[in-house]
Amino acid sequence: MKFLQRFDAILFDLNGTLADDYDRFGSEQDYMPGYLDHGGRCLTVAEVAARIDDCLDRLISRYESSLVDPFPALREFLKDEGLPEEEIRALEGAVAVHEMGRIPSARIRTLEDLSATHRLGLVSDLWAPAECCRDYLESTGLTRLFGSMVFSCEHGAVKPAPRLFRTALAELGVAPADTVFVGDSATRDIDGAAACGIATIWTKPQSAAVSRTSPDRVVDSVEELADLV
Repeated sequence: MKFLQRFDAILFDLNGTLADDYDRFGSEQDYMPGYLDHGGRCLTVAEVAARIDDCLDRLISRYESSLVDPFPALREFLKDEGLPEEEIRALEGAVAVHEMGRIPSARIRTLEDLSATHRLGLVSDLWAPAECCRDYLESTGLTRLFGSMVFSCEHGAVKPAPRLFRTALAELGVAPADTVFVGDSATRDIDGAAACGIATIWTKPQSAAVSRTSPDRVVDSVEELADLV
């Protein structure tokens, strides 16, 4: 029996696992189109960049701590800037545009093939509200493949918080032992899923070892999952 045949469901991380070219932040980025598209009117180019960069610096500092549940929404960091509600929404939209990656067509075909034999779900950390991401997934046709889409921004926690994984399991109606998680982060994806009793597949590992647990399988990309069915 091949590895994936042992399981009824496969959960995926999104950015870094399924999607490439994500988290396009930094001094070289132009946030203004996303800001204007989401109703921003009051801030200059420099002000938009400064506020987003400052907000993300503080958010990422919190993200890199061990305080994962509860975890504040992006707007809680933006509120510290004393902005009106419409400007907060516009900055959230600009962050969402730059946070969202793109899923290669070959990877989409792999997901379509896997959906014929397994229930599929997402467990993803997102800073910005998930509407932009949901719209993108709908445009690719992937929404219909996922029986659960758990985004951290909608649950007030970030991986490796157990309740994100458990929410996906409950929505799919599967037990941990019947599920495998596919992700690229050693601590957030592999350790987080394993702590919930979920088997793991590590994609594109960035270091030689996992923090606390060893993945059940290691692959270079999601496309290689076809060889495990």
